[in-house]
Amino acid sequence: MTISPKQLALRQQVLDQLYVHGPLSRTDIVHNTGITPATVSTITGALLEDHYLDELGEAHTTAVQAGRKKVLLQIAPGQRHFVGVDLGAKGFYFVLVDQQGQVLDRVAHRFSHVFDPSESTPSTLVTALGAFLARHQEVPIQAVGVALPGHYLAAAQQIASNHPHWLGFDLAPVSQAFGLPTYFENNAHAMAWTERLFSTTPLDDNFIFLHVARGIFCSTVHDGALYGRQNPLVGEIAHTVVNPEGTLCECGRHGCLCTYASENDIIAKARLLYETAPRTYLRQLVSDPAQITFTTVLQAYDLGDDGVINTLNVAIKYLAAELNNLTLMIDARRLILHGRIFDRPALFERLQQYLNDNQFQFTSVTPKRLTVKPFTEFDGAIGGAGLAIGQELLGMA
Repeated sequence: MTISPKQLALRQQVLDQLYVHGPLSRTDIVHNTGITPATVSTITGALLEDHYLDELGEAHTTAVQAGRKKVLLQIAPGQRHFVGVDLGAKGFYFVLVDQQGQVLDRVAHRFSHVFDPSESTPSTLVTALGAFLARHQEVPIQAVGVALPGHYLAAAQQIASNHPHWLGFDLAPVSQAFGLPTYFENNAHAMAWTERLFSTTPLDDNFIFLHVARGIFCSTVHDGALYGRQNPLVGEIAHTVVNPEGTLCECGRHGCLCTYASENDIIAKARLLYETAPRTYLRQLVSDPAQITFTTVLQAYDLGDDGVINTLNVAIKYLAAELNNLTLMIDARRLILHGRIFDRPALFERLQQYLNDNQFQFTSVTPKRLTVKPFTEFDGAIGGAGLAIGQELLGMA
């Protein structure tokens, strides 16, 4: 049955409510959206018939109320399926989720070397994605979402990135190969959007999602939408200056945040420590400084390496300064941190202490509303799947 653009928009609004706030009753949806009861009843009836929704039964309440009890609705499990893809330095990552966001399968296609120029190509991506889709021929795949290590240049179907490996990486073969709707987005934006859809908090409040990995990016969900996603400069906080007297950055300025807190720059400092500090534990972990990875850095930190501890503490100090500044410029109620540097409790506690010591009096985000999203190598791919759900079912702009 063909529906009008207005009917489609109302349907997407109802689904959005159930993704973000569900389970909900029809009355709840009416109250939250302002859509008339009759229209909500018609829309939810069609969504139930098409297996987008399930009825959970009557809502439990201790209040005495007249009339019929509320019947709760939720997004139905199974049914439609979506594939998320993440383009990483070490490999391509794939997940299959159902329309409820449950991860049903995950596969990592790892390269022999980081940024392997022979294995990390558009053609190998198409081949690896085709193999993943072939594993799931028995389920209906609705769409594919691809999380990118940079911004999506839609006209050129390429990635805007300061890393030479991704320059000229042609995404057109990916969107054309399988006859499926395929969507592309910056990986931090995709993960932030997925946090909105599948967060355990019942509030659809504004939040900042700070992603710290090889680079640093900040995504903001504001009024139920990704803020500034059409402007490639919005969120590029890696190149905000935190120390004007600091290290020269590749961008030509001194003291950018990335020169202290990105994994790439921390690894570079660790390699210098290897060469200059005779008692560093790094020498016990690898036989060549070129072998140092961020995992090596964290291992040295756990062993108590003074040089590495100082490097990571400095990184945390400047990240805390950046977070305090962000809360003065962005209307956000929560901060979500994502990156391996935050997974060490001592470093996270140091971050909280810096925030406490330097918090502006009227800042809306307190350390109590600061959370760490545990890091896994499939987070970007799950973000891609959430992007596909947002585009296909919710009319994500």
